[in-house]
Amino acid sequence: MRDEDLTTPASPQQMTLGAETDVPPADVNPEKAQAAELSRAAREAVRHTDPRIDRQLARMGLADPEEEAGDARVRPQVRVVRPEDVDRLAEDVSAAREAVARANQRVNLLTWVVTAEGIAVAILALLLLFR
Repeated sequence: MRDEDLTTPASPQQMTLGAETDVPPADVNPEKAQAAELSRAAREAVRHTDPRIDRQLARMGLADPEEEAGDARVRPQVRVVRPEDVDRLAEDVSAAREAVARANQRVNLLTWVVTAEGIAVAILALLLLFR
């Protein structure tokens, strides 16, 4: 390739990097543009980990309008719970609570039995020592 084959843009606005084609207008404050870009990048980074942040930002009025329109998602179908399922689950929960209560009673009984045996062994040991 020869140097004559290469062309150089006439102005810096014509120079682009990759897919970068937007030239910021001259009246935009560079600090505000940078802050907006950093804010957009931060939201984009958070969005990959937690998509709920968009809804929260929109509720607070901090989301960009163009991003809100572009990120509109289809709401998932709401699962309807039948009353029979709720009743069955309530019965299961009450049965589990009863089982836990019975197990707790057994543990308490076992604790008292072990304590009584420990006291009996201690008394027998004292009787053997003082004999």
